[in-house]
Amino acid sequence: MNKIIIPVLLMAVILASGCTNTRTVTSDANRGVTINSFTASPVMAYRGESVIFDLEIENIGGTTAKNVQADIFGVQGQWKDSLGNAIDSTLPKWGTLTLRPPFPSRNIPGEFRIANWQVITPDIPQGITTKLPITARVTYDYNTSGHLGVKLVSMDEYRRKQSLGEQVTNAFEIVNSNGPLKLSIPERYQAPIIVDTSSSSQFETYPFRIQIDNVGDGYPITPEDDGVIRGAGGRLQGTIDLLGPGVEFDDCLGARSGTHLDLDNADILVRLREIGKGSLPLACSIKISKAVFGPTHTEDTLQFIFNIRYRYYVKQTVDVQVVGQ
Repeated sequence: MNKIIIPVLLMAVILASGCTNTRTVTSDANRGVTINSFTASPVMAYRGESVIFDLEIENIGGTTAKNVQADIFGVQGQWKDSLGNAIDSTLPKWGTLTLRPPFPSRNIPGEFRIANWQVITPDIPQGITTKLPITARVTYDYNTSGHLGVKLVSMDEYRRKQSLGEQVTNAFEIVNSNGPLKLSIPERYQAPIIVDTSSSSQFETYPFRIQIDNVGDGYPITPEDDGVIRGAGGRLQGTIDLLGPGVEFDDCLGARSGTHLDLDNADILVRLREIGKGSLPLACSIKISKAVFGPTHTEDTLQFIFNIRYRYYVKQTVDVQVVGQ
């Protein structure tokens, strides 16, 4: 009887201790798929010797990464495969891979993958030692969801609050999902919108300067070829929706009415082409119908809802010293 009870108790202790999942849950507000490690073994090799490159990646952002692909640059046209043939590509791995994000509140880490490449060093002349940089590049599709909330206050209510020494509370709110692109608004625009209901005009018009910031450690490179502009891309896709009482676009990427904007159909195409920590400013004016405000409706909230899609890549380089002999 004891022989049966003891193994059952041991299993219960193991499960309770969490030993079934020893991976650390990692999340980052400013990243999506990250390269945990990229190594070469050995880091010093002779001409004609085999080198193994090892790559580990993980999704530590806030949304699912799709069409994940890994390539190594620096081997094409120089290194050889295991049969001695010259390598004629970047040796892509995956391509349609999907990686789920972490769920820290449930202690669930993001999905990760490991890849190896085995290649043969180039023909380096005898007596020469050279350092060859090899770069792993991981490309993936991602999206950033964002919410910008702005308080709307009638002029009469704003003056009343001023006379009482009160402030308009929670006048501005910015919320972004975890990922390498973020939405922001310069501080000078982070103020409540005051609707002057005493004037004869039908609408209150208000301009915004919305920024899309690259806060990650890589680059947006959404492919494009629209017949006019070609190149590395950087085009952002997705939608912008406007929610609130009597609000609509006045001039936002060419949209002069309505509350829904599809970036694929916008008159002004949105492209983030700055490398590193670049930003893309967007001028976006909205108009608010004054008819919705009155003695019993003095405050409300305007909301921008963003869902931005893009292709992004990160990279890491390792050096291999090759000795000719």
